[in-house]
Amino acid sequence: MLQQTQMETALPYFRRWMRHFPTIESVAKADPKAVLKAWQGLGYYSRARNLQETAKKILDVHGGVFPQKFEDILSLKGVGRYTAGAIASIAFNQDRPIVDGNVLRVLSRLYAIKKPIDLEKNKEYFWKLEDSLIPKGRARDFNQALMELGALVCLPQDPRCSACPVRNSCEALKREETERYPVRAKKRKKILVQAASLVLSKEGRFFIRRRPEGKIMGGLWEFPEWKLSFDRELPAHVIEKKVYDLALKEFGSSLSKPKNLGKIKRHYTHHQETLWLFRSRLEGLEKAPAKNSWPRAWATEDDFERYPFSSAHAKIAALVESSAL
Repeated sequence: MLQQTQMETALPYFRRWMRHFPTIESVAKADPKAVLKAWQGLGYYSRARNLQETAKKILDVHGGVFPQKFEDILSLKGVGRYTAGAIASIAFNQDRPIVDGNVLRVLSRLYAIKKPIDLEKNKEYFWKLEDSLIPKGRARDFNQALMELGALVCLPQDPRCSACPVRNSCEALKREETERYPVRAKKRKKILVQAASLVLSKEGRFFIRRRPEGKIMGGLWEFPEWKLSFDRELPAHVIEKKVYDLALKEFGSSLSKPKNLGKIKRHYTHHQETLWLFRSRLEGLEKAPAKNSWPRAWATEDDFERYPFSSAHAKIAALVESSAL
């Protein structure tokens, strides 16, 4: 849960997860839909699927006991070098390095390292440096201290240098150049996206469909959604026409003209998305094109609780339940 997510954000989800799945076996044997539902709101849903695959492997290969060997930890689904190092050093006090954004910032300033941290070729340099600094037998304390130093003192902006326990050794501070570190080669451009979602109702039920595995947010349910443009702002009347045309193509002529209900903002990876919301009714469901033949359901408002939605579509479901849509 702490991959890509801050501690304060993850904690309530962790507590909810542990109520649902208190043991490795309970995760391994759970319905995948229940796993995604318990994860709902955390994003990056491949982590939830990986967690269940990992639980299955621990049950089948390691007798239900979490492995302690670094290589075995690293072999688990969704566990990379950082996570394996964190588990090995913090849980089992093995002399293994871990390098996250906080550690990169501390090391970059401490040694005034001019190597850009966002270039793949430089990552090994930082891993080797951190590894060389670990006091033998003290990896658990050292790694956590280094991460906390970055999180609480060596801040991205306005670092608290006067409170830093290693300020006398900090090269960036000596040069009065803390704001120059860490060095970055480039800033990744944000991609602006225009999208639309349709709340389609029929006789008190709402049409939802499940995204296929392997796609972004695979396995999650959604109200029909279409991407309309990338890096191009579309006027409202153009969006309305596009949505009507797409909805007619998928659901047929018995569809009422979609009503524009406003928009919500959604951000994921390097995308900044404006998601326009529409509502329409259907008198009779015509056969949808084969390319849109994802698993589908007509759900009541009470049914929504059983379906795992992405954060944006969970908001839409909540608006439907509150009669705001």
